[in-house]
Amino acid sequence: MQYNLRNATPEDKPWLESLRRQVYAYLFEKTWGGWDEERHQRHFSACWESGHIQIIEAGSRPVGMLQVFESDENIEIGEIQIVPDAQGQGLGKTVLNDIIEKARNSSKELTLATGLKNDGAVKLYKALGFEETERSETHVHMCYLFYRASSCL
Repeated sequence: MQYNLRNATPEDKPWLESLRRQVYAYLFEKTWGGWDEERHQRHFSACWESGHIQIIEAGSRPVGMLQVFESDENIEIGEIQIVPDAQGQGLGKTVLNDIIEKARNSSKELTLATGLKNDGAVKLYKALGFEETERSETHVHMCYLFYRASSCL
């Protein structure tokens, strides 16, 4: 699936906030038993303040967001969100494969964390080659294993 990435601007904030509501509603239900507006606002603000947010576009339509942090040794996928009506069509997998390839080509460790009860995401990440390295009360931490002796195990 073809896509473009562009840096998010302040004008994108309302759309990003709406996207987060759409994508995380079911996860809030599974994790905390319902929507928690205060938690949503706190997490959205923290995500925005951390920066490095890109809008994923298919054609001229925004269909998702990507937040990636890169250091000399590591690439961390902070967030990837795809609008519900574009999920299941291979877009997320394509974006993730491109990040995997970038990490491989730069010899960097690739990590991410996802909601403990985000079963679909965990299944996708495992299918792509990520392995669980740690578990908290709310998250599964994962690392992409380019080779078995990876430092993230």
